[in-house]
Amino acid sequence: SKRHKRKRFSHKSKVFFLFSFNKNSAKSSCVSCALRMLQIRVLNEDLQRKAKEELNEVPTRIYEDLKALRKWIEEQAHLYANIDDQFLIAFLRGCKYSLEKAKKKIDSYYTLKSAFPTLCNVTNVDSARFREIFRLGLCLPLPDPLHDNGPRIFIMRGGLPTAERFTVEELMAVNHVLQDILMLEDDYAVVNGLVMINDFKTLALTHVLQANPMFLKKFLTYNYEAIPLRIKSNHFLNAPKMFDSVYNVGKPMLPLKQQDRIFFHSSLDSLSRYVPLKYLPNDYGGENGSIAKIIDEWDKKLDKYRDHFSKSTEWGTDEELRIGETKDQNGLFGIDGSFRKLEVD
Repeated sequence: SKRHKRKRFSHKSKVFFLFSFNKNSAKSSCVSCALRMLQIRVLNEDLQRKAKEELNEVPTRIYEDLKALRKWIEEQAHLYANIDDQFLIAFLRGCKYSLEKAKKKIDSYYTLKSAFPTLCNVTNVDSARFREIFRLGLCLPLPDPLHDNGPRIFIMRGGLPTAERFTVEELMAVNHVLQDILMLEDDYAVVNGLVMINDFKTLALTHVLQANPMFLKKFLTYNYEAIPLRIKSNHFLNAPKMFDSVYNVGKPMLPLKQQDRIFFHSSLDSLSRYVPLKYLPNDYGGENGSIAKIIDEWDKKLDKYRDHFSKSTEWGTDEELRIGETKDQNGLFGIDGSFRKLEVD
């Protein structure tokens, strides 16, 4: 049966103002009034500049941009979405303030979560199995951004021996939960994007075999067309020969712009030309936190966000109510499984 439009969830968090304004200025006063109810963190001075110059952010228009995006969401009968300011501005920034691209990305985000919940929509971050996978430290954002004020560094350590009893979808679902948290709380990731480091020294054959074309379709579509965190570069360290088959299938799915951002390294010395050693974890000879400590800190973050993920069961899409072409698995990828090249800014 068709569902009624559900009430949107909104965090009752502290109200943050984007900028301070001169109270003696009538114009500034109007802007302050317009922003009064926005629940958005203040960007530091460097990120404010980058948001303006690189993402086309106009502070005096943020209220109206969010209002327009929220109105569009309310008008979509099939779409049940988080409409919190901090959540929505991640999509506006990730789409460089193209309202139409932000709409498309939000729709893709929830469409894929509904279509592929095992991979894209974990709602119970307290399950013993989820925490066991997370505590392996396979997917971890590092504490300090690149060059201290650049993109967030995200390391993925593929196929530790203890991970072989889990599926590749389960492992990547942890990755997606952490990226959801970054969307909500990490301005470096939202404004500057991500630098991905994939250490495949212990990549498991079982996971390579599970990374079939359909998995890659789902994984790449979600990461490049749904999540509003821009991938600035993708580094593969110690990739074994058996990874070639996965790479050769996945690479043509990406636009040339993203293909040009992929780099392979056989040593830390090679990687350090792009990511200086000091920005790697202590376990790699760097100064960017120890794996064990980062796991502990993010374990606490998962506790903090348990209600958020639990309430995400309220969000998603109802394809019976979608106007136009249904986006079930056939609508997403074609009945024959054909896959178009991804669209990425």
